Amino acid sequence: METKPSKFWAYIAVIVGCILTLAGLAALIDYLGIPIFFPVDDALSYELGRIAAIYLGLFCGPLAVYHGLGSIMGSLSHPFKLPSFYIFWIALALVLGTGSLILDRKIVVNLLFPLLFVLGAALSTFAVLAWAYRKMGWPVTWRQTALAFVCGSTLAILVAILLETTLPYIAYLLLEPLRYLGQDITYLGWGAPGFVERLFASPLIFVFLAITAIEAPIPEEFAKALGIPMFGSARIQNERQAFAIGLASGAGFAILENMLYEGLYASHNGWSWGGITLLRSIGSVLHPIGTGIIALGWFRMKAGGGVGKLLKAYLLSVGLHTLWNGGFEPLVYLTGLDYFAGAGSSLSIYGETLNILLVGYLILLSSGLWWLLRRIVDQISADATTDITPTIISKRAIAVWAVASALVIIPIGATLSPAWVSIQKLILGN
Repeated sequence: METKPSKFWAYIAVIVGCILTLAGLAALIDYLGIPIFFPVDDALSYELGRIAAIYLGLFCGPLAVYHGLGSIMGSLSHPFKLPSFYIFWIALALVLGTGSLILDRKIVVNLLFPLLFVLGAALSTFAVLAWAYRKMGWPVTWRQTALAFVCGSTLAILVAILLETTLPYIAYLLLEPLRYLGQDITYLGWGAPGFVERLFASPLIFVFLAITAIEAPIPEEFAKALGIPMFGSARIQNERQAFAIGLASGAGFAILENMLYEGLYASHNGWSWGGITLLRSIGSVLHPIGTGIIALGWFRMKAGGGVGKLLKAYLLSVGLHTLWNGGFEPLVYLTGLDYFAGAGSSLSIYGETLNILLVGYLILLSSGLWWLLRRIVDQISADATTDITPTIISKRAIAVWAVASALVIIPIGATLSPAWVSIQKLILGN
């Protein structure tokens, strides 16, 4: 399979790859030398803070240089293939078991754990690519996949950080006339024990979801898709290729975000690293499928479907992302409250019930995302050119998913309301 990406972008890839490689080498020297000669109090946190730079530099950097040079020289690129989907999950199980043992028993943690940390963040994401690409017949080349992956790991991350820094401020200026909502949130007691319980029991939960969308899903889904036009419609021949390139870009972004959250739990109080890594592994489909859907919308727009195709795809991705963050952010807040706020657990009344329900919600949502991935792959593999939302997600499927989600959300509401005491008395008889 031959690819002919733009020479301009090929030179950009080589330049960026060289910069990443040099930065990765510097981070590796820092990683190996500084803690030995200049010990720090929290060595694990120090090491994990540099592991992303090493990953970006020494994995993504050479990928960009090699495939950028290949494009400039006009060499052929072979179809991108990966081992079986199950191989990645078996490897992940071994990594989770070994990593948890190393952390628990403190077995040379600073030297052994960082590699397992990277594998824990990456294996499930590559499993998504392995499953989807195999089902689609390996539709893209190593060069296309590598450049999309590096773009998602670099350009998308940079743009997302910039947008996530500025968008909340802009939103504040636009919504300042509605400042009474902010006063209501202040009344709930931001950061104090019990804040999350009061928030979920209040109509302001809708404000929270809106803020969640502005903070991450809206800028991140935009940033992850920036690299797609780089390939151009002339080099993306069909929907399978467009979707595959979107999956690769989202996967590059996902691994870095996994490192961010999993690093918090490896270093500080809250859930164990193994638990949060497993949860994010189950939900590893979120970022790839979001960017894949936008890539489909972009391809259909270029094929004459109009801007509405792209806009609809973007809004669907933002909505799915918001649903995930709406459950994951409260979980991070609750399980890490002792470290982040220094206020102790806010679950002194409800125990671990809310944590369990939030985890259940995220697993249920992740199951729906895996089902959606399978549905999209099946349709585009059959060369179906139907619209994304009405056909791929039928009304019956939406209804079943909504009822299943309600079965999780309703107990959350009950747990966070005064009714919980009455329910306990009714069930336990005391």
